[in-house]
Amino acid sequence: MKKITAIALLFSFLLPITVFAKQVSAPARKSATSSVEQQFKKSFPKNNYESITPTAIQGIYEVYVGNQLYYYMPKDEVILYGSLITKNGVNLTRESARKKMAQKIAKLPLDSAVKIGNGKKIVVEFIDPNCHFCRESYKYFAQRKDKDVTIYAFLFPLSKESSDKAKFILCSKEASKTYDEVLSGKLDKTKPEICTDKKVEETLKNHMKFASQIGLKGTPLFYIKGQVVEGFDPPAIDKLLKN
Repeated sequence: MKKITAIALLFSFLLPITVFAKQVSAPARKSATSSVEQQFKKSFPKNNYESITPTAIQGIYEVYVGNQLYYYMPKDEVILYGSLITKNGVNLTRESARKKMAQKIAKLPLDSAVKIGNGKKIVVEFIDPNCHFCRESYKYFAQRKDKDVTIYAFLFPLSKESSDKAKFILCSKEASKTYDEVLSGKLDKTKPEICTDKKVEETLKNHMKFASQIGLKGTPLFYIKGQVVEGFDPPAIDKLLKN
């Protein structure tokens, strides 16, 4: 009898995570995955997916769709929801999700973002103009001694006030300067005058759409050298910018 279930999954496995990958050649894995995909379609015909790939645990496959990641056990025809965690506390599910997110951010049209600076090191960020840690990250980059960074900012306002400030930035002919004024808090006591340019509305909608596409859950979020940093994490950002 076919099993269809969604259960909390927490694996603390003892073997090194590379064991399964080393045991099977690339062509064999590709063939096995193709077979698993066919079985998945038969077992769960209503479930769409973007990719199905083998995990480090034999018999368990990662299924990715619409920024959601879950697992499939073809042997028992079971879907599992939750996280794979190693004995060392490494959350493989989170790492995989970040890799998927990074792949999507890499394809975003940066000409739609607000550009700040002219450094060689590229930082893509998603921010809410009123978010406390977004403003802390703004201070962090503004106070860097080495002006070696170019920031491409996508605006993700989570309130009416934040939305007004986001539009105010996008309305400006000097968006990077206005970005500085807004994120520094200089305009907190003034009501921003928002233009009626339809292009601004469209740009902000695109920023929100991009955030949804990559699976953004909160601000700030950074993409640096192919890596995603969720939240304002100075040590992680420092490490990526130093490399």
